Amino acid sequence: MGQLDGRVAIVTGSGRGIGQQIALRLARDGAKVVVNDLDEAPANETIAMIRALGGEAVACNGDVAAPDFGERIVKTALDAFGDAHIVVNNAGYTWDSVIQKMSDEQWDAILDVHLKAPFRILRAFFAHLRPAVEREAQEGRRVVRKVVNISSTSGVNGNAGQSNYSAAKAGINGLTKTLAKEWGRYNVTV
Repeated sequence: MGQLDGRVAIVTGSGRGIGQQIALRLARDGAKVVVNDLDEAPANETIAMIRALGGEAVACNGDVAAPDFGERIVKTALDAFGDAHIVVNNAGYTWDSVIQKMSDEQWDAILDVHLKAPFRILRAFFAHLRPAVEREAQEGRRVVRKVVNISSTSGVNGNAGQSNYSAAKAGINGLTKTLAKEWGRYNVTV
């Protein structure tokens, strides 16, 4: 028995890198995982690795910054596994430039992926969270859920050439602290 048996995890950007390793660790501990990547092939590779461990996983591929993505990934978890307990907002990339040379497109793209996408995913998650917690309370159960937002030292210390990324990661730090205060009453550790 793994410590996450019966739990369902959503991990954005889990087709490769840090996100893939997070998804594999959650699966090794027993969680069913919703894998996400921009591209199908890396997501399928992660799913195959999870299945080779004896785990369960499905994909919800596409751009996390798409306006409907938050609702789509939460719905994928609910349709495939009936619940959602863990959200890991990991997807991201950098598009560096000094501020005087940075375009609005660079600024917006990085803030959309690193800050707006987690906001939308968590807002969609709450639509499931509140009724689930109410139902569990009526059944006399207390289910603890988790949110992990991946940040960076750039969000605390700044980094030359990364005003967009640093601002987004500082924003995710603020979002994380706020949700910890707002969602504690719903048994969510943020």
